[in-house]
Amino acid sequence: MKQGERDPGRRPIKQRTRQPDDAPPFAVGHYIRLEALTILHEGEFTAGEIADMLGEDIKNVTYHLGELYEAGCVEFAGHTTEGNFRKPIYRAVARPLVSDEAYRAMSVEERHDANSAVVQWILAECLSSYRNKKMDVDEDVCLMTDEPDLDREGRGELRKFFTTAWSGKPKDVLEALKSVQEIAGRAKNRMAKSGESGTTMFVALLAFERGRSGRPVGGVFNSGKTER
Repeated sequence: MKQGERDPGRRPIKQRTRQPDDAPPFAVGHYIRLEALTILHEGEFTAGEIADMLGEDIKNVTYHLGELYEAGCVEFAGHTTEGNFRKPIYRAVARPLVSDEAYRAMSVEERHDANSAVVQWILAECLSSYRNKKMDVDEDVCLMTDEPDLDREGRGELRKFFTTAWSGKPKDVLEALKSVQEIAGRAKNRMAKSGESGTTMFVALLAFERGRSGRPVGGVFNSGKTER
């Protein structure tokens, strides 16, 4: 498809060169694509503007942006005109904000595509910060992970813990739930009595200086869980 024929927004899923399974690793698999993604987290830019920020040849950046668009990893935002030239503008794929009710009503395929966009955001920011050594010089970096086994009640507590910790309200929920470790401990005790098999979860707390200056636009993504 020629650039002039593109409709604003994300390429339809059936027309993408990469499906949701493969899009996130492809998007961050080349340093130009990786750094272009994090720049687009800050706003809408042309290939020339991104090339200037990266100090790269505009032809290379144009090529990789086209690849990202065709794969459904970025959105086309229209054109800008400079002299006699029309230049395409790109933007990041929006991180969806989904309520419990809306998430439960989505098909597995719809959830998979929505979650793909968020995984891509997280991967890009983590790898850009790491690649640019911002994590290494950040004295307050936080990279904490665990894989607790939780029963159904524990999984609900974990979600409530994180959404409450993010929003800051209500505080009595945090006082009751205490910590991830205590949630895991309560789940272990319940499963020992009930015989219920737990689900191994991946839990992470990440905080680090971004690989690029600026602050992403678009608010907070809630990964298909609760909108407070």
